Amino acid sequence: MPDQVEIRLPELADAMASATLTAWLKEPGDAVTAGEPIAEVETDKTTVELEAPADGVLADVRVAAGAESVAVGTVLALVRTRAPGGSGAPEAAAETAADGAGFPEPEPSGDGGAAVDRAPPRTERGFPEPGPSGDGGGVAAPPARVSTPDGAGETAASAVQVEAEPATSPASADVPATPLARRMAELAGLDLAAVTGSGDGGRVMKVDVERLLRSSRDGAAAPAPAGAPPPAPAAPAPPPVAPPPDMPHTDRPLTAMRRVTARRTAEAKRSAPHFYLRIECAADGLLALRGEANPNGGSGAPTVNDVVVRAAALALREVPLANSAWTGDAVRVYGRVDLAVAVATPAGLVTPVVRGADARTLAEISAELRRLTADARAGRLQPADYQGGTCTLSNLGMYGVSSLYAILNPPQSCILGVGAIRERPVVRDGAVTVGSTMTVTLSADHRAIDGATGAELLRAFKALVEDPQGVRADGKNARPDRRRV
Repeated sequence: MPDQVEIRLPELADAMASATLTAWLKEPGDAVTAGEPIAEVETDKTTVELEAPADGVLADVRVAAGAESVAVGTVLALVRTRAPGGSGAPEAAAETAADGAGFPEPEPSGDGGAAVDRAPPRTERGFPEPGPSGDGGGVAAPPARVSTPDGAGETAASAVQVEAEPATSPASADVPATPLARRMAELAGLDLAAVTGSGDGGRVMKVDVERLLRSSRDGAAAPAPAGAPPPAPAAPAPPPVAPPPDMPHTDRPLTAMRRVTARRTAEAKRSAPHFYLRIECAADGLLALRGEANPNGGSGAPTVNDVVVRAAALALREVPLANSAWTGDAVRVYGRVDLAVAVATPAGLVTPVVRGADARTLAEISAELRRLTADARAGRLQPADYQGGTCTLSNLGMYGVSSLYAILNPPQSCILGVGAIRERPVVRDGAVTVGSTMTVTLSADHRAIDGATGAELLRAFKALVEDPQGVRADGKNARPDRRRV
């Protein structure tokens, strides 16, 4: 082992170019043990602890806590080892690649900060699009260490989840790997069983995960056909408009979450041809159901949002073509509804996923949403909690918003937006009376589904909300399953 080992910022996820060094858990001069957490790094998805690569003493910290846009491969500090090398050097020391091998060179960016991602973004977010009513929506971003407002189970704003497939497989748990390599594979959605380990006994090391990520990214960048004209240069962005010199203002630095949200929502709007549908639902039965389930206002009873989430899941099961994803070569129709639900946090929007929501009872969905919200507040969300949704639901009703038109989350085919329940004049049996109504909108990708499919989904959702006994019923057959594939 060399006398000192470099601690470099690893590529913790596919297409990651930079991160924020949020904190050092050790001070210069402190003794460290291989595998011991020594620093916290915030990516656009989560916060990860970096481990000491070897036994020794932390020395020569080169990047201070709080530094933003730290490029992958940057030397963060050195560990002065306790003893010179030998055949018995700890295996974890191989995780550092002191000569820089295995790290991509950072690409320049216009702001002098983070390198530009070199792979197509796999997640997008939904900013509001003005609809016929002029109402707005929201936008969602992947979680880091976040907290949510009071009111577990209540969700807000437009939504997005991070991956289109589950992050890990059960076989990954049986593969020998270092903790850092396992964490990197989990964040990148890699199956460790597919990674060839270079450590003792085939143990998967950090450099093995990096090698697979790099080869996957390089293979995705296909060369242009011979003779093809060069792409037209992008039009320069207009310069920012400066406020008057005497205008009071505050510039809030962009978090990693907000920076990625801005880029991915713009990409989603450019790449996916959106169309929008809107329907009005009578909500008297929904309010009555909530009152029956929660006569004393107890915190453990299902909320309106819980009922809406299950209604959306059952509607997606009834119209499975809407529970789908655009792959570029096909429309992938899923056989299970994993519904992503937007939750507001001070740092941005998190979209934890209710797995198998179409097969869960109302009580189970309510309990799961409370758990996910509590974990988000405590910063305990794991990649498995927010990756792999098949459709997204965003509820801004608790803010009094009547309707929202969200940008969908490719590759998902659609996103549902739920507005507030309001009392309005309605016509029933030929007479005008006062009734409670709720506006629900659908933003959909016309490449994957047509208007008729979107209309069927909204019709199924409306039927469940207006006669919610099917939502309240337990079991998988709460409503007849009329699959149309």
